[in-house]
Amino acid sequence: MILKTYQLHELMNTMEKNELSSMMSDFKCSRNKDSENFLRNISLRHEKKDISRTYLTINLDEERILGYATLALKCLSLNETNLDPDIVRSMNLNEGVAQAYLLGQLARADDATPGLGKTMLDEALKVFSLGKKKFGCRMVRLDCKDELIEYYGSYGFLHIRKDQKKDLNQMVIFM
Repeated sequence: MILKTYQLHELMNTMEKNELSSMMSDFKCSRNKDSENFLRNISLRHEKKDISRTYLTINLDEERILGYATLALKCLSLNETNLDPDIVRSMNLNEGVAQAYLLGQLARADDATPGLGKTMLDEALKVFSLGKKKFGCRMVRLDCKDELIEYYGSYGFLHIRKDQKKDLNQMVIFM
């Protein structure tokens, strides 16, 4: 199996629209239907509006998407926090707001090989690291469900708090 990662906007410029749409429609992630919906119905619009960049991991043998990660910028507001003061200082807060990269989506197909999520996460962090070298920002944030706190924690992400809706957990890592 030959895997390669492509930026979605590259494929938008090199593939026929119907072919790309078909490939995206075939992506199945039963663990997270929101991830399927994002890839199929939102990612293209976000690319066109420069809201985010989606990186697709494709099995070239089958021309099939096995996973994807969506990267963006999104501030983290922390007016009141019970975090360790050293962590808060690392965030470079300005009037209660920290600049951050956002790992907005990380999803793998139902039949993707184990370890693909780690590979995609490593690649996403490399992209963020390049951004840090070019124009700064040392913090990456993500929002995840309760069952993923331990998974992201094993990579060094720190749990900050529940989001305002209380359905997702906000986590950060410093580069």
